[in-house]
Amino acid sequence: MRLTPAPAKNGAILARRKRRALCLPASLKLLAAGGVLLGAGGCSLLYPELESRLHAPPPDQELHPPPPEDVRWVRIVGARVPERTRDGRAWDPPEGGSLPDPYARILVNGVELFRTAVQSDTVEPTWPDGPSGNFRISPEDRLRVEVWESDALVDKPIGVRDIGRPTEAQRAAGEIQVALEGGGSLTLAFQPAHARIGLGLWYQVYSGSVFISRTVEGGPAERAGLRKGDEVLEIAGRPVRRMTIDEIRGALDSAPRAGLVLLVKHEAGATERLRVHPGPIYPLFERFGAVE
Repeated sequence: MRLTPAPAKNGAILARRKRRALCLPASLKLLAAGGVLLGAGGCSLLYPELESRLHAPPPDQELHPPPPEDVRWVRIVGARVPERTRDGRAWDPPEGGSLPDPYARILVNGVELFRTAVQSDTVEPTWPDGPSGNFRISPEDRLRVEVWESDALVDKPIGVRDIGRPTEAQRAAGEIQVALEGGGSLTLAFQPAHARIGLGLWYQVYSGSVFISRTVEGGPAERAGLRKGDEVLEIAGRPVRRMTIDEIRGALDSAPRAGLVLLVKHEAGATERLRVHPGPIYPLFERFGAVE
């Protein structure tokens, strides 16, 4: 799995800070391909940004650190909608299918967290396309769920429920079941944040060098001491300038549990060896999208 941050709202790609150039001895010739050495004269940027791979944690792996208290994995499991409106009418005219076309909204402290797509002609929607993922929700936050009927003119409310602050029992169960005011019911998955395992870093590959472009906040790379702008000189004792791009990617994608030793040069000039252990990362939906 690759974590690719969602684009900015205006569709623009966030500008990345320009890296300082590293010029190597001209005796090494650049061959710009995945299976050749990086060493070269010059400072060519070969890849704007690459990311270390993430994968689901194995069942026997204990998560350190554990899921944060203020992040929950949320998904609407399903709902039950009354077959008719409160005054006994069909939701849609016969030519429209008569059954409702519901969608749901989740609000936190009065602000919409997400809404589902419309699922047509059903009184038991499951909204299989989500959304689902890790959302920042603190124990003090107040939740509200709403189910609406999609209409060509004006959407109509089917049922709502102010959940308030989820109880300890609901948090422990990982699920919230509510009866909706107006009829029907809804089940909300409300689980501890789902983890992915990896290093949690992005990097840029130049001719003969690798620079850290960013790290996941609080992730394994940041905890080990890696920072944006650090230059990676060696990976597991091998000089980066003598490694192919595929070898670099392979080493960073398959770091052993015992850790991967990197020789890095910080932007301030200091050089040190850091051991980075793959560990849990809890990627937020707002930045990385769905995580199952």
